[in-house]
Amino acid sequence: MCLCRRCDFSFSSDHQHGSYRSDPPMGGYCYALCVQCLSEFMLPTAGPRGPHDGERMELCRVELDRERVTLQGTGVHLEFYEVATGAWSDRFTLATTACPECRSQGTLKVEFAPGDPCPRCKQAKLI
Repeated sequence: MCLCRRCDFSFSSDHQHGSYRSDPPMGGYCYALCVQCLSEFMLPTAGPRGPHDGERMELCRVELDRERVTLQGTGVHLEFYEVATGAWSDRFTLATTACPECRSQGTLKVEFAPGDPCPRCKQAKLI
């Protein structure tokens, strides 16, 4: 989990194993954020241990209603590939996918690290 002390931004760059009560049910999930418009999305995965090679995941908007999570698909998908790389985010098709909200291409991120600039306030570094 990375966070900003200046503006209270926080983001989990990890895949979450298992799901909470959602409609539709999902095996697991991770998050994506557009650094241009700051829209947040959930990426449901088929399995609880993370996406599998070649898995296509739809960017979903999240709606909370009395402890129930409803996902609304955007029609925009990311793909995940098991490639030899140092960064987990390099395994997603981020550079070629446009944000469903602002349509900016190459602005979606699934991973932040301590020391990265805060995408919200742009004045502090994440810890």
